[in-house]
Amino acid sequence: MLELASGNDAALDMIIIRYHKPLFGYLYRLTLDEKVAEDLVQETFVAIYQQGQQGIVPQRFKPWLYKIATNACKDYWKKASFRKESLQAPPREQTSQVANLIERQVERQWMIDALNQLPIMYRTVLYLRFYQDLKYSEIASVVDLPINTIKTQVGRGLKKLECILREEDIRAEVGRR
Repeated sequence: MLELASGNDAALDMIIIRYHKPLFGYLYRLTLDEKVAEDLVQETFVAIYQQGQQGIVPQRFKPWLYKIATNACKDYWKKASFRKESLQAPPREQTSQVANLIERQVERQWMIDALNQLPIMYRTVLYLRFYQDLKYSEIASVVDLPINTIKTQVGRGLKKLECILREEDIRAEVGRR
């Protein structure tokens, strides 16, 4: 960001190379739509570029990046077009070539499906904590909440997730009988 703020536009390329994939993964998990996630990633990088052009350099880049992305996601959800789209079920595409990969993907998809049943705030803090590996203090700055609130939301989110997984496990067990 220092390079970008000093006028080196090529610095944005390095930021994109480093953060595109994890940022896309985070936004995809929140939106469940590849095209929307990619649009939000682009919007995030445009905002970072604009901030850099204004000479803004955050103290801690990663939480700042995720805050911009989270806000872009919130803005997307506020739009009327999202409300119309959300009435339709998101497409589920799962492809893989190797049995081991399929098994891992099924387990991963099972977890993601369970996470997606959580209210958005729990889902957001859990994704930031466990998929993006942010610290509680960084999550607090991303979502503009006190750190103790974040700790509470992570704890409650994990408890709700455990209940969802237990219910699904019971349903699967009953289905096998």
